[in-house]
Amino acid sequence: MDTEGVARRMDHVMATGHVRALAVGIVVGDEGQVSCRGGVDGPAVTARTSFYAASVTKQIIGLLLARAVVAGAAGIDDPVCRWLPELPDWVEPVRLRHLVHHTSDLPDVTDPTRSVPTGNAEVIERLQGWTPVQPPEPGVRYAYNNAGYVLLAEAVGRMSGRPVDELAAAELFRPLALRETRLGGPAVPVPGSPDPPGTIGDGGLWTSVTDLTTWLDACNRDRLGGRAQRMAETPGGPDAGSGSGYAWGVRVSARPYGALVTHGGSWGGWQAKTVRVPARRIAVAVLGVGAPEQVISDLGTDLAQTLATG
Repeated sequence: MDTEGVARRMDHVMATGHVRALAVGIVVGDEGQVSCRGGVDGPAVTARTSFYAASVTKQIIGLLLARAVVAGAAGIDDPVCRWLPELPDWVEPVRLRHLVHHTSDLPDVTDPTRSVPTGNAEVIERLQGWTPVQPPEPGVRYAYNNAGYVLLAEAVGRMSGRPVDELAAAELFRPLALRETRLGGPAVPVPGSPDPPGTIGDGGLWTSVTDLTTWLDACNRDRLGGRAQRMAETPGGPDAGSGSGYAWGVRVSARPYGALVTHGGSWGGWQAKTVRVPARRIAVAVLGVGAPEQVISDLGTDLAQTLATG
């Protein structure tokens, strides 16, 4: 592993603008590395500093759902209304599969232009009060939809009989000893930036670079169930046969060295990027505060691809 090369890339990112903090975790096979720069608000960032990972949360929800499907607790073609019967009748055609792959054709009522929702219950209330111009046509087209993953998080919780934050802690975080990782809870304030929404599913994940790298490595090792992991890495929707597409909370792209499994997240000043190459046991986690979203995304992808081809 090129430790000096990673350091140079991180220093370059820190010099690109008003970047407050940056943390990078890398695992290649059995070798790991964590590097940190800057500070979130005062103290210097460490391997255990808590960051908001925004839409990286979706892969947590995707794997929880895959585990439920493998266990027989739910079917991927279940109507969403089976699990959320309080939704209006016009949502009836939408299946869990459509939410997973962003093909539900539901309105994204979490859009900040409508005001930031305070929690999952408010997202459901917004859908209850929505009058569609025409019924949704699920499965026809891809359109990234944060509200869909809020609904998935609520549905997954009901499948298990407990809130999704408790479910994730019991089934995923504690077994992997992810001590700084949680869904929801109090926000870490960043001066000059708004607090993240109170929703869980579209976002809600707080984690450290050590924990996030451990999570990615565990996914590469199938530590949380091989069948569920393969399911969660299978794209669906209109572009499923193209060699790339949206799977279960991750984007999967075919590469000469194997599948590239990625997802990013951004809210306010917080940025995150996860990249895996399961065939090479490569995992890269990047967490930042104040950096341009694309810079963080490029850093994670470039590091993983360099490791995979070097």
